[in-house]
Amino acid sequence: MQRYYSRIYWHFTGSPKDGHLEAHSPDELLKVSKPKSDEESIYILLSILESSSLIASSSEQVGRHKTGNFCSTTDIPFKDLVNHSRYYGKAAIGFKAAIIHEHFLPVCYVPVNHTLLNEKLEQKHPLIDFVKVTDFHPPEGHTFYREKEWRKIGDFKFSKTDVAAIVVPDQSVKKLQTYLREHQYPENISVCSWQLVEEA
Repeated sequence: MQRYYSRIYWHFTGSPKDGHLEAHSPDELLKVSKPKSDEESIYILLSILESSSLIASSSEQVGRHKTGNFCSTTDIPFKDLVNHSRYYGKAAIGFKAAIIHEHFLPVCYVPVNHTLLNEKLEQKHPLIDFVKVTDFHPPEGHTFYREKEWRKIGDFKFSKTDVAAIVVPDQSVKKLQTYLREHQYPENISVCSWQLVEEA
């Protein structure tokens, strides 16, 4: 069976420090910033686990509208995570699909200069916070479209049983396994090394 979606929704913790509100591709993000270090990404991941929350700290420009602050996950199959590390780092927390479907909505990707931007989105459409403008013709497919983002306006509070898996750089696997055990997370949460992602 073709798998172009995932049963685990991933939240990378190494996103560039300084986002670009009007960036139309991940490549444009890298022109103004760079992903966080592995150490900072792990620190953020642990903070998320400790607080059981994804903080709505992102916003974007859609036409004249600035979206509300949101948090997001991505519907990317495990084998394709490696393609996104140069933009978002090598640490990610994976959530079970059911909890994401309950609280998040998939993003609608709109091509740059599409007529929809001028005709509809300027009218403060009720779903405008879930629209993302992107370049559909960048070199090597570096477009936001391939991220298959799911977005929630406001913070996302989750329970320990909503976590399905964690991916971290190889040297941090034992640290995360110890943290999960000491904080009574379910034993069936997989902690995978980035090396496994690269070899999948």
